[in-house]
Amino acid sequence: MIHNVTAVIPAYNEEKLIKSVIIDVSKYCSKIVVINDGSTDDTLNIISKVKEKMGEQLIIINNEKNMGIGYSMKVGFEKAIKFDNEILLKIDGDGQHLADDIPKFVKKIVDENFDYVKGNRFLIKEEIKNMPLNKLIGNLIITTLQKIISGNYNISDPNNGFIAFKKNILQFVEIKSLKDNYFFENSLLINATAYKLRIGEVGIKTIYNEEKSSIPLFTASIKLFPTFIAFLFVKNKIGAKYNLSINSIVFYLLIFFLLINIFINSYFLWVLIIFILFLYLGIDLLNFFSKNS
Repeated sequence: MIHNVTAVIPAYNEEKLIKSVIIDVSKYCSKIVVINDGSTDDTLNIISKVKEKMGEQLIIINNEKNMGIGYSMKVGFEKAIKFDNEILLKIDGDGQHLADDIPKFVKKIVDENFDYVKGNRFLIKEEIKNMPLNKLIGNLIITTLQKIISGNYNISDPNNGFIAFKKNILQFVEIKSLKDNYFFENSLLINATAYKLRIGEVGIKTIYNEEKSSIPLFTASIKLFPTFIAFLFVKNKIGAKYNLSINSIVFYLLIFFLLINIFINSYFLWVLIIFILFLYLGIDLLNFFSKNS
């Protein structure tokens, strides 16, 4: 069954699986946008041949050089919003995700009125057993950071690249402000949470192939904490500007006292800063559990 959905598929050196991914996705989506992110293998040629058979259902965007998955997705979404579809979907081009799971996302959005739905491998017990140990540990660390920074303690598997959302949320979330790199999904999720959109999850299966991940683990590890600190400012900027969030005011009060105390180094101010920090976290928890009670 073809749904009124536009799928956006990033592809970087995916010559082995990109054809089967596109064909499988085409069974469920009326439009498909594939972004070839400067691939050095035969990916572009394969996509072009599939395009000859699929016609207008498939749109190809070609980055002359590798720009990063976030950049590719932003370009893809900017193209996808022009079509007459109410749901946008991201699925990776490496074959890790099953197109047969797409109806789960559509059902969650249409039947339960969620704004944003993400795939979650941890909702299926067998998937936890199949996940490589390094991915499991990395995901645990990032999930913890994502929960603390976003204030949404229901979120898990935030790095999962299988997501769908109502097109109209892009009226709130500015595409250009999102990360160009492998933290794209995290930045989109932070924005969606800050704008108080309804976020849901669906259990999905994942196929772990033998190919090497395109994410540079050492570089990603170094960037992890500075990136999430930046996310903290993004979240509170949105909260202060659009939602009149008391917690965001507390956050900026915390930053104000922290900056002052860097220069005067007062014991009293350090105690006050720690108190405000716990107050900030406490309000976040209170807001979350009161909303979900």
